[in-house]
Amino acid sequence: MLASRLNAVILAESSPVPAHVLWIATISLELFVVARGIRTKLFAKFPVFYTYVLFVFLQSVVRFAVYHWHPQRYRDLYWLTEFVGVVVGCGVLFEVYRAGLAPYPGTARLARNVLALVFAFAAGKALAGALRGGLWFPSRTTAELERNLRAAQAFAILGLVILLLAYSIPLGRNLRGILVGYGLFIASDLANLAMLASPGRELQGLWSYSQQIFYLVVLCIWAVSLWTPSPQPRLASSPAVAPSYKEVERKTRDRLKHIRIFSGTKKDR
Repeated sequence: MLASRLNAVILAESSPVPAHVLWIATISLELFVVARGIRTKLFAKFPVFYTYVLFVFLQSVVRFAVYHWHPQRYRDLYWLTEFVGVVVGCGVLFEVYRAGLAPYPGTARLARNVLALVFAFAAGKALAGALRGGLWFPSRTTAELERNLRAAQAFAILGLVILLLAYSIPLGRNLRGILVGYGLFIASDLANLAMLASPGRELQGLWSYSQQIFYLVVLCIWAVSLWTPSPQPRLASSPAVAPSYKEVERKTRDRLKHIRIFSGTKKDR
């Protein structure tokens, strides 16, 4: 499977016109999304997400250059950048959880803690599997780590959707676009990992093109949804919500003050 994964990437990056057109289109859109985020100041609002897109852009450029000018170093570079990309991708979900569950900070904190434990367990399982053989293989470890973390990210996105529906929390256009696009990206990556496990170089080459097209769709979603800043909708205040402790204390103090004034007036009479 490791050889299949690397061969599919090499096939996509070394093929002539179709792959190069897709490659140029994807890196152009990545650069556009980052530049637009800086211009609209959305970069400051979602720093982890934009850092992730910027990293993927630089990763694509560096991989392409190394493959064509230093092919002997390509394999090590591929697994190194793949590892960093998966880790930074986990940070995107933490940011989405923070922004999406902002009206419920206690729930958001609990969800992020659970998310951290799930990611730590997935990473620990991959490392334990690599060390069990007695030798350290970066490619095998990274592939195992990616598979575990991508699966954990898929469940995390599903869990967030359930929480949003349970609490009836609306999402603004920006955050909704990030969540939908990243969810589609995770789904395509999991499908890619499953497809590369099947035999057949022709099928793997065809899927490498399909995944690039799918990623291009994801970038289009981000470009449209992040075109202009869109604030998070406020939750409608419910009249049945109990007042806070400070509000009750203030009202009680005011009533006691009125009672003392009224009692003092009666005594004067």
